[in-house]
Amino acid sequence: MLFKKSYQVWRMRSYKSAFAVATCLFNCVTWAELQPEPLGLVETLPTEYPDHWIMVHDGQLSLEGKIQIVDPLAPTTSEQVKGMLTASLVGASYQWSNQRHEHYVAETFYSRNSRGGERTDVLAIYDSDSLTLSGEIVLPPKRVSGGAPKRTHSGLTPDERFMMLYNFTPAQSVSVVDLEARAFVAEIETPGCALVLPNGDRNFTSICSNGMLRTTHLDGDGKMSGYTSTEVLFDPNVDPIFEHAAITNGTAHFPTFEGRVLPINLSLDTVSAGGAWWLSGMDERNWRPGGLLPVTADSAGLGYFLMNPAGADGTQDDGGSEVWVFDLIERKRLGRIALENWGLALGTSGSGKNRLLAVTAIGQAGFQVDIYRIPSGEFVHTLGITMMPPVYVYGLR
Repeated sequence: MLFKKSYQVWRMRSYKSAFAVATCLFNCVTWAELQPEPLGLVETLPTEYPDHWIMVHDGQLSLEGKIQIVDPLAPTTSEQVKGMLTASLVGASYQWSNQRHEHYVAETFYSRNSRGGERTDVLAIYDSDSLTLSGEIVLPPKRVSGGAPKRTHSGLTPDERFMMLYNFTPAQSVSVVDLEARAFVAEIETPGCALVLPNGDRNFTSICSNGMLRTTHLDGDGKMSGYTSTEVLFDPNVDPIFEHAAITNGTAHFPTFEGRVLPINLSLDTVSAGGAWWLSGMDERNWRPGGLLPVTADSAGLGYFLMNPAGADGTQDDGGSEVWVFDLIERKRLGRIALENWGLALGTSGSGKNRLLAVTAIGQAGFQVDIYRIPSGEFVHTLGITMMPPVYVYGLR
């Protein structure tokens, strides 16, 4: 009995000793390799980013979303990620100013966090170089926050003095903010009409449920001076347009669910439409555009459309396996890019020979962002960033 008890004590001590030795060896090696990090080190970004950089906006439907600033050509994840902005409670409205060197994110906060309480909506203003919060403008608690981020949830006037933010409660309106005065200006009702497309010198156009477009005209103080409406431009029950367009040279090229393109001239105070044209030939009508953001334009004015080979009624959100490249002026297809992974959304950046296409895709590990050179379609690599999920990619130009 005494021998058995002594053996158990010895065995326990042996296990503890072995564990202690293994822990010591692991820790000694690990801690010997680690060096103390310097404290108080603050990095800054260039005031003007390289034009091939992108902003990747996640679709986190929780309290804290984010927008990452990324160099898509850097070889490693640590070199790709340059900084991050918060986007609280689905910061669905985001813009950046090339003139002011600022980022703008519409955010929502509740006094009791996830348990609700008093709601406060703000337009958060971040410096481009330090990414520090430089100001907040309190907004009416109405901003759209029930869905994924969209480029058309907000917009800047050409002089970048005013920012317009789409509201949905479900009544529809637009909040106007003076970025110079750092003040909320007005809420403008847009009954039956949604989203924001800046046009002319100081106006914004919304897409209406009856197939018309409504243009709201602003005065020098950012308040509504009047509005005009077009005739019916599309049939929303037969072939509606997407909420996104390839915008270049003052014209927004809206794809339709069936695969046509409706050009809208946004360069003047009063918008006008051109004739619609087909993306596909008669023998290619099975190809239709689709995805969360199925269309974009690059700095050279070319249009890119995410296409689904099994297009049909109800596939407009499904994404696609190819990107078709178009000369939008000549209405001519220049090429087809076969994607490495199934695409959901498109974004472009860069200029000259350094033009890039970013595709939010579904890969083997889930959501990811794939980078291609355009217009050639050469695959570069998949970004190493982690987001849940990376929905939209915004280019600087």
